[in-house]
This record gives sequence, structure tokens and C-alpha cells, in this order.
Amino acid sequence: MKKTQILLCVAALCLMGTPAAHAQAVISAPVLEGTNFIQTGLQATLKALSTRANTLVNNGVVEQVLTKGFTEKNMLLAKNWYDGLLQVSQTVRTYRRVQHIFERQTAIITIYSDYIGRFKADPNLTPAQVAGMVRGYTVLIQESAGYLDELTAIVSPLQAKMTDAERLELIDALDNKVTHQYELVSYFTRRNLAISLQQGKAQRDRQTIKQLYGVAN
Repeated sequence: MKKTQILLCVAALCLMGTPAAHAQAVISAPVLEGTNFIQTGLQATLKALSTRANTLVNNGVVEQVLTKGFTEKNMLLAKNWYDGLLQVSQTVRTYRRVQHIFERQTAIITIYSDYIGRFKADPNLTPAQVAGMVRGYTVLIQESAGYLDELTAIVSPLQAKMTDAERLELIDALDNKVTHQYELVSYFTRRNLAISLQQGKAQRDRQTIKQLYGVAN
């Protein structure tokens, strides 16, 4: 987590001016809905997330390669993951915090997709500031996706020596990390909004003073 916070601080400093980096965020593994999810919920959930990704592309956020996570290959990987999940005990596969991890990941993507287009179109923000915001979100989203690899290892039936209690303990710890990641994304978004509001107010104040003293723009 310290690494994440340091990277966020660097991204915040970069709001003062460096070029935007291209994100390579790969988002996979949809929300777990139950044992019948493979047959009914997987395609519907991926379709909904794919629609959101297409909205990003339509808004000009072409540097965010989110659609990479919604290909047929990724759908197959997700199916294989759930097939493996069904081979572990019911205690693990129905554990609420497994679903919560996916819900938090979806929430992170939702926050990003809802706000990044607005920040890019915000007249109160400079291009350098927007570039810094993109870098910050990229770090957070990539780390969030990385946590799913940890979850895959935890629930893998290949981990035969691991007891249910040990799996649940690791899932609890992972859920806490993902929740913290969600809180970081939420905080980062609020901070970006505050920057926009502050700079917008400063601009209005300058215009008011110029009008008061008859100073030309």
C-alpha cells in the first residue's frame, strides 16, 4: 500500500505538468452471482461492462485500453476461473467476501469511467493536470486488477493442502486490500474534484476583481 500511496503522490505532483501515459488496464472477472453464474450471469455482466468501456472510447478516452478485458479470450478465462471455483468447497465458493471483491472492482471501474471524461472536458483543469489524473487512475486500476490474481491462487483447487479456514482468512485480507484500493480511488476522485472547484473559483475571483477595477482581460 505504501507503494500505491507514493505513486499517487507522484501522480498528484505530476498534475503540475508532464505528458500523459497510455494506460494498459486489463479489467476482468465479473461479479460473482452464484453457482449458475457461468450459464446466465457471465455474459450479461461482461456485456454491461463492455458497454461502459465503449462509452469511454466514444468519449475519446482512447488511451485507456479497457476493452482488452472484454474479449472472447477473457470470457473463456473467466469461465475457466469459475469452473475451478466450483471444485472447491461450498463454504469458500459462496463466501460473501469473494463476491464483495468483484463488486469493489466493478465500483472502481464505475468511478473511473464516470469521472475521467468529465475531467478531460473540464475547463478549470490544465492538460498537464488531466494527464496526472490519468496516470493516478491507471496505477490504481492496474493494482486492483492484480488483486484478482491473488484471489485466483487462493481459491484454486490446486491448493489442495490449504484448509477452508486458511482460504477464508486470506480472502478476508484480500478483501480488505481491495476495499482500501476502492477508498483510494474515491479519495483521489474527490481530490481531483476539489482541484477543479478551487481553480474555477480562483478564475471567477480574478474576473470579479478585473471587473471591479476596470482591468481589461
